[in-house]
Amino acid sequence: MSAPQFFVEGLAEGKRAVLRDEDARHALRSLRLQPGDEVMLADGAGAVARGRLGERDGRAIVDVDEVRQVARPVPALSVAMAPPKGDRLAWAVQKLAEVGADEIVLMESERAVRRWGESERGERARRRLEVVAREAAMQSRRPFVPAVGGPSSLMQAVEAGTGGTRVVVLWEGAEAALGELLGGVAAMIRLVVGPEGGFAAHEVDAARIAGADVASLGDGILRTETAALAATVVVLHRLGRLG
Repeated sequence: MSAPQFFVEGLAEGKRAVLRDEDARHALRSLRLQPGDEVMLADGAGAVARGRLGERDGRAIVDVDEVRQVARPVPALSVAMAPPKGDRLAWAVQKLAEVGADEIVLMESERAVRRWGESERGERARRRLEVVAREAAMQSRRPFVPAVGGPSSLMQAVEAGTGGTRVVVLWEGAEAALGELLGGVAAMIRLVVGPEGGFAAHEVDAARIAGADVASLGDGILRTETAALAATVVVLHRLGRLG
């Protein structure tokens, strides 16, 4: 079994890192780690290290060694999705972070059933999702924590496809399969996933005019969170990052 990983700030070889209180409780109570056990550390921005767990003044600390830098994967993978209802959004963020998505953008569209706008409630919800993404990346030993952004409009998500970003809108009416559109060179691939009712035809037309490709995941109709995860796995597999 590989050593568990925790995110910390300020990784430096030969120094001590302090685990967050919630991470320390997870390490000592849930995982039942003991002083001297090996753990992995990451700062969420590319620095990773090994260390040995210890305790000081009632806090869990790690003696750090073997710090190294990990390069961000290229192309990066961004997923812009219309948030589904209830706990399904947190589930989607968790699974996207686990498999290796680099960015998750919450997006509004014409048929979206969940709208936050720029309200304080929306900001609180986004911050909760950042915690979900961090915990999922930690559990799956990812060196980077995926960013959680938004809310954005559909056209904002599509028009972000400048400067080397390849945008692919998922739509059940598309003739091309997603796997057929993944050739070429790009700094980022952005998948755009619609709400339960799908994108309206005029939204797809506008996305095409803005330069996006339109692709299908097959004959079946998937829930928003399922489509986002399935498309992410397809792309990561084609990029050689999964499977």
